[in-house]
Amino acid sequence: MEAEKTTKAQRTKKNVLETAMALMGEQGYYNTTIRDICDRAGVSIGTFYTYFPSKRDIFADIFGRADEIFEKDVATQVKGDTVREKIVDYFRYYARLNLDSGIELMKVIYSAENTWFTKDRPMQQVLINLIAEGQKNGELSADTKPRDVAFFLFTLARGCCYNWCIRDAQYDLEAQMTDFITRALISYRKNPEQ
Repeated sequence: MEAEKTTKAQRTKKNVLETAMALMGEQGYYNTTIRDICDRAGVSIGTFYTYFPSKRDIFADIFGRADEIFEKDVATQVKGDTVREKIVDYFRYYARLNLDSGIELMKVIYSAENTWFTKDRPMQQVLINLIAEGQKNGELSADTKPRDVAFFLFTLARGCCYNWCIRDAQYDLEAQMTDFITRALISYRKNPEQ
């Protein structure tokens, strides 16, 4: 009986979260009220507060899901014959995650109030591991610590996403991300002729 309650609670939380994300993607974060979320999800306001102390706390779950995707799926699915190709593919997944979330939600996520970008997260650890692998096998220069390379690449990627947001998704984010990351990785080659 307890497992059944947990399953129902998990389904309810997932419903509220997915409804909130859909609404924010459609009408923006600031135009979406808790009442809107509850009405569409078919739950009471009290139920919303059972799972999320505030509307902003929805981001904790959004970022948690992204970390889970990168830890479980992306870490094992990146493609490429070289580590550099795998890193570029990693950032293709990152671009797709942004695209799948929708421009309106991404405009909220890429704001100064979002402190999730300042935390060490599993998503970054996947990239750090790729960079360390490239340094170990001699494909990438070991002059910079893997964590610092990851910080640089993520700063670049987030800048690309931010620019995509302020330009209202008027260009191909995945193509731009691929181009930027490919060019940035040139500076981390062990041998410039590679």
